[in-house]
Amino acid sequence: MTGGPSQDFLKHLEKSGFFQQIKDLEANLKAISTDLKSLGETATQRLEETESLAAHVLAIESILAVLIKNNPIDDDELKAAIKEKTASLSKGVESGSAVQNIAEYISTGKR
Repeated sequence: MTGGPSQDFLKHLEKSGFFQQIKDLEANLKAISTDLKSLGETATQRLEETESLAAHVLAIESILAVLIKNNPIDDDELKAAIKEKTASLSKGVESGSAVQNIAEYISTGKR
């Protein structure tokens, strides 16, 4: 005598491996959850490092701006130095323009 249609269906599911698949799926979801948590922690750490780096750069820019305000520099010398430093990066393209713009901003305070 069977336990009825529901009991027979449960036995069929058990024989087919359905419950084991559910257990495997649960284990995989837990592993994914752990990996996502780790990825989130790493991303947060990198963001904090980036913010710290940005703060350092802005502090250095501020110090330079004050120093240059009190001790002006020659614009042509600045442009030549930028061109020399960025020449290897440019590969025939004017890549120093961003550097030039930032340097001019620091040295003059004008955008």
